[in-house]
Amino acid sequence: MASSSSSALSPARSGVPDHSAALLRKAEAALISAIEIYNKPAFAYREETFAILALNAWELLFKAKLLAIKSNDCECLYIPTTKTLASKEPKQYKLTRSGNKMTIGIDACIVQLDKVGIATPEAVKKNLEAVTEIRDNAVHFFNASPQLSKQVLEIGMACVRNFIELGKLWLNLDLSGYSLYLMPIGFLPSASAATTVTLSRDEGNIVTYLAALVAQNRDAATTDYHVALDVKVSLKRASVDPNATVAITGNPNDPSVLRVHLSEESIRDQFPWDYDTLTAKLRERYSDFLQNKKYHDARRKLAKNSGYMRTRYLDPAKTNTSRMDFFNPNIVSEFDKIYTLKQQPTVPAVPPSPSPASA
Repeated sequence: MASSSSSALSPARSGVPDHSAALLRKAEAALISAIEIYNKPAFAYREETFAILALNAWELLFKAKLLAIKSNDCECLYIPTTKTLASKEPKQYKLTRSGNKMTIGIDACIVQLDKVGIATPEAVKKNLEAVTEIRDNAVHFFNASPQLSKQVLEIGMACVRNFIELGKLWLNLDLSGYSLYLMPIGFLPSASAATTVTLSRDEGNIVTYLAALVAQNRDAATTDYHVALDVKVSLKRASVDPNATVAITGNPNDPSVLRVHLSEESIRDQFPWDYDTLTAKLRERYSDFLQNKKYHDARRKLAKNSGYMRTRYLDPAKTNTSRMDFFNPNIVSEFDKIYTLKQQPTVPAVPPSPSPASA
């Protein structure tokens, strides 16, 4: 679902060249369109259309980053002819059927960024490879099976999250005004139905290929970027007043709220980071981070929010026993407001062409 306080796209951002800012706004629009199409309650070409629009959003994001570090010189996006590459003659570029200069695709963008020291995370590359495979094989499945739909959902969730993280890191793209997530409710049948469906040979090949891509990155150490994200939805009959308030409270006898039991396993799933892990993550993420009073004060203040920190005691019945604090990764979004994200390395400014064509 995509919603925002304003229907307009984000305005041009200061410090970003005009062409780069324009492509960044188009990338934002493409991502929002992909999510809105996916979340329609009845749409026969859901998975395929999402893949097409999501890849378009990523290509535009990569091109916006290239333009930003190349001083808005659009030539960095054009594909030179083979003859030009082998000679010292003025550059000539491949043309489209309409006579416009042909621009590079996602893979070439990744290579160009890597040449100037801006590496695309491996998990992002694998995720884009999976989305590309879904798009390229769209002709093989007119109605995606439950199993393939579930794979597309999990890969799509990671695709959206990766875009938000990298867009913010590279170009300060702020999508906090939107609620960006893919909605599985109503789209996926039960788990048993998803595993017992009969697949065609072509669709079976796609399912196997996507599963292999996800497995390759399952043990990766990074938690910032993903190939796929597990989606678990549990629907149960309500046994209490559906209008009752659900809240976390320190008073177990408070009659105004429901009592919610969290198992040890579910708590660790929601709060996987201990103090050392949190500190290491922040040190890697920010250029001005120091493990000092400023950090400790901010952490203690955020820890008062039970959604960010949970404490485990050696004896749960005695709060004066040994304790250990665990943190939810979402706490990082609050530290983003306090510290400065590390900037990607850039190359020296290249003077723009006298009259660059529009990208």
